[in-house]
Amino acid sequence: MRVMCPLLLIVMATAFAGDQASDPASLRLLFSEVKAGSMATENYCTLVFANHHYHFEKANRKMGKDRDRKIYEGELSEGDWTALKNILDARELRELKVDEDVPSLVIQDAHTFTISIARDAKFQNMEFLDNRSRKPYENQLKPLLDWWKTFRSQRLVESNASPDSRCALDSTRGVFSQ
Repeated sequence: MRVMCPLLLIVMATAFAGDQASDPASLRLLFSEVKAGSMATENYCTLVFANHHYHFEKANRKMGKDRDRKIYEGELSEGDWTALKNILDARELRELKVDEDVPSLVIQDAHTFTISIARDAKFQNMEFLDNRSRKPYENQLKPLLDWWKTFRSQRLVESNASPDSRCALDSTRGVFSQ
């Protein structure tokens, strides 16, 4: 019994992970942008799921607290989904390796992008703290950044959905914007 229980747990965990990966609502893309300002910070976050649905949050924050947060949910059209899928699956983006730097405590002109793309059983994670950190990867990121600018500028219908915890800002690292 001592041998069978751990073995059974491993088999069940593996099966659950497999079911989660094939789940049509599984996360395909997380895209977060934080624009630090002198008086307030704008935070945009989009979750796009494999079933073409999206969850978009737009927040205005001051001193680490939301002053205003709006949530939008919907479904990408077949054309928009195909365009995004082609961008995410492009070889240039798929093979992109972003160096993980230790952030300095003070960042000039902070404009953070956090991007996570589902890749088979794991995620391709990228974080850029300012425009300068994105510069070496500009060519590979351009199609995705263009898609993002177009998407977040669309007129979307506000939802009564709750904020998603995956859109919460990380407060474990103290970084100051200058």
